[in-house]
Amino acid sequence: MKAGRLFLLLSFLTAAGIGVARPDVAWKFVGQFAGPLLAQTVPAGTTATAAVTPATSEVDRGEAETVAPISQSEAPSDTEALPNFVAADGLTFGAELNAPEAASDAMVAPVPPTNPLADAPASHSGPTESAAKGDPSANAPTGVTAAVETKSKSIKLSVEPVQARVSLSVPKPPVVPAKALFGSATTGAPLKARAIGSYARGCLSGGVALPVDGPAWQAMRLSRNRNWGHPKLIKLVERLAVDAQKHDDWSGLLVGDISQPRGGPMLTGHASHQVGLDADVWFTPMPARRLSRQEREEVSATSMLDKTNLAVNTKVFTPNHVKLIKRAASYPEVERVLVHPAIKKALCEAAGADRGWLGKVRPIGGHYYHFHIRMGCPPGETICKPQTPTTGDDGCAKEVDEWLARLAPRKGPPVPRPPGYKPPPPKPPITMAELPQECRVVLESGHDGVKNEQAILRADTSRPMEAGTPLETTSQTAEARAFSFSAGAALRPHLLRERAAEQSE
Repeated sequence: MKAGRLFLLLSFLTAAGIGVARPDVAWKFVGQFAGPLLAQTVPAGTTATAAVTPATSEVDRGEAETVAPISQSEAPSDTEALPNFVAADGLTFGAELNAPEAASDAMVAPVPPTNPLADAPASHSGPTESAAKGDPSANAPTGVTAAVETKSKSIKLSVEPVQARVSLSVPKPPVVPAKALFGSATTGAPLKARAIGSYARGCLSGGVALPVDGPAWQAMRLSRNRNWGHPKLIKLVERLAVDAQKHDDWSGLLVGDISQPRGGPMLTGHASHQVGLDADVWFTPMPARRLSRQEREEVSATSMLDKTNLAVNTKVFTPNHVKLIKRAASYPEVERVLVHPAIKKALCEAAGADRGWLGKVRPIGGHYYHFHIRMGCPPGETICKPQTPTTGDDGCAKEVDEWLARLAPRKGPPVPRPPGYKPPPPKPPITMAELPQECRVVLESGHDGVKNEQAILRADTSRPMEAGTPLETTSQTAEARAFSFSAGAALRPHLLRERAAEQSE
């Protein structure tokens, strides 16, 4: 008798130890021994039903889920689909997900670690009863929810689909700058001569080229192909050259940039010169001989400034320069003559009593190698956007002094940048959308027209094309050819200074 009690005590302690150390094993044994007892506590005649319903989507997650019972005819017909320790009528697969706990002390058998849906019918060709009653979620294509319920416990398992989020981004097409398109044009547009748009946002139709050699002029930097202009401007340049040679003791003009064959933005340098009404004339007099093509690319224009860059060099800036600028400003067609502020001050000092022409001479940065002639919009060309007319004041007082003060070197140490300072990004290049719509017609007209922007893109084979990145094209080699006659590969210093001086135009 004592041995039996000792055996029971040891068995109890062993079971208790297993329950503490391995509750999963203990629960399995409890289920196997308690299953028959549990089957006896369920009233006879209880039906077994199963439910399968799609899980709700993310947007419908707040709504109640419905588990539709399967009809009696679809219920399992044998006991093999249920756990082997439960009688066929011992468990209920019900539609209620949150049934109240029963007052019974009966133990609940755990769900086996296999897929709980394996016990339900595997195939359903038609909609469930809840779908027939109008439940829209019953026939959803993805996701499964199953509920297993006894009189004392309710277990819910839900499997929801993971929705993949795919972000499709369409790369932007490459941006073609207008300067690449207009820079690739080699001849003028065969249209009526018109200046279209403004001096810094426009184009030129019916442009003509200044002959590279004339009786009183020679065109410079021929490889740039910028000796094109409005016919009226070309006639004006030729007239100025002849008049200055005849009346002002000037040997002849060296003519710099005028415009591209069809105007428009330039690959390098000037912001204006786009409508064929601007022309640069060098301060360097034309030599008594005809320059070779190589010399026209390499010869340096002469700066009129002294070492301070705030006054003219009287050894090179002569009274003949004053007469030449005065003659250009005296033509009625000329609206402005742009010069460096130091040259404007020298003109004010040398003008004498006749000062009416000084109002057209405007100070601006750069323009110490050449002066810039700008014609007004030709009469009748309403598509040309004019500038504000000059006031008539000679501009020799406050305006010149303010310009020279602006150009003077800063005294003392430079002002430090604030912490985290970032320089502003460069301005994006002008596109065709920013120009008058007539400029596209100008660009495409004639058999030499630029008709396909993609052809410009394909021309750039020197580097891979990146979407959304402004592209330069091999038409830029026109600028490179301007320096191809140089003995050295690097740009000469005077050419770099010359290009820098053009940026302010």
